[in-house]
Amino acid sequence: MAYLEPCCIEQQLPRAVKAGKGSALFQTNGDVTIEKLMQAACCMASGGFGEYWICIREVDVVLMRFLRRWMQRGWIRELRLLTVGDQRDLVASELGDELMAHVEYGWREDLGTEAFCVVGDRESMVVQGEMLLAARTEARMTAYSAAVGPNARTLGSEGAVGSMVENLRAVLRLQKRKVRRKKEETEAKADAEAAEAEVPTE
Repeated sequence: MAYLEPCCIEQQLPRAVKAGKGSALFQTNGDVTIEKLMQAACCMASGGFGEYWICIREVDVVLMRFLRRWMQRGWIRELRLLTVGDQRDLVASELGDELMAHVEYGWREDLGTEAFCVVGDRESMVVQGEMLLAARTEARMTAYSAAVGPNARTLGSEGAVGSMVENLRAVLRLQKRKVRRKKEETEAKADAEAAEAEVPTE
């Protein structure tokens, strides 16, 4: 397993993936944040990029503002985001209505491996491992895997890239159904209570 220097990961990760003929297992110190990994991965998604799939335990204000800057600059055209708990309020407040129109968000308590995928026009790249929001203060190694594959939009469920996108797509679809069902139940309950309140009493 290769060791990549945190200070140089943006240059070393593409080289490691190329040397591994499209994939790489690597470790680095625990001060490589998700922002650094995204910056290293975006140049590997060839043919232009703009669609990001992010599966992470939680987000914070710093990460959301990083994503907002990329969206405002056109570097992220569509964002698919999945977290463990419901952080919709934070996501919406940091991105605003205009950018939220390009975001599909969901949450799942039994979230598994953290990962993100950059979907390019010709190739896409997935990085799996612990997605840190901030650098650790203690010395600790963190392991990751990375893979480049065909365009995930047409890949189906084959390969690491397509498999991740298909799994996230399924989870987000399920979450949307749950949210819609809960909304319908809430509206039905409110309608029933309103109808009951209108019934005249003798």
